[in-house]
Amino acid sequence: MQTKHYHPASIFLHWFVFLLVIAAFIAIELKGQFPKGSEPRELCKTVHGVFGQLIFIAMAIRLMIRLVYGAPKPINPKPLFTSLARAMHWLMYALLLISPIFGILYFQYGGKEIHFFGLVWPQLVTPNPEMKKTVEGIHEFLGNSLYFLIGIHALAGLWQHYILKDDTLRRMLNKIKAQA
Repeated sequence: MQTKHYHPASIFLHWFVFLLVIAAFIAIELKGQFPKGSEPRELCKTVHGVFGQLIFIAMAIRLMIRLVYGAPKPINPKPLFTSLARAMHWLMYALLLISPIFGILYFQYGGKEIHFFGLVWPQLVTPNPEMKKTVEGIHEFLGNSLYFLIGIHALAGLWQHYILKDDTLRRMLNKIKAQA
């Protein structure tokens, strides 16, 4: 379904996921400030995990809203930029959904229970230290890829706003109902 502007729920979830990602990155970077096995370090990992689960849920809802209400057509008429923007968005969506799954697998291969607001996830895999290490590497790679993609995404938005002077960024800020 094609629309001329983003649905308000899409805008809210875009910025909500943005804040959750920042919080998850802060929690995991803060973890390194504490000695291995310490309570503060474990707390940082737990907080990071909760933010990851919230990111997964918010992204799943965001994609459902996008499927129901659509997204506006890109403003830039150049097919190359339109294709790059579309690929960038779908790659970020995929990483924001897949990375939390690998985070859950990391904890479960480590034999740890995963709590989410009073609920405990069922054990999906058998604890396995070798798989834990492999999954940890994949999760870290995905997280580092997100750093990179989010940076490009932000720079592209600023480039469109300040250099091209189009309404792409304003549409996501809900400042105008931009023309398609």
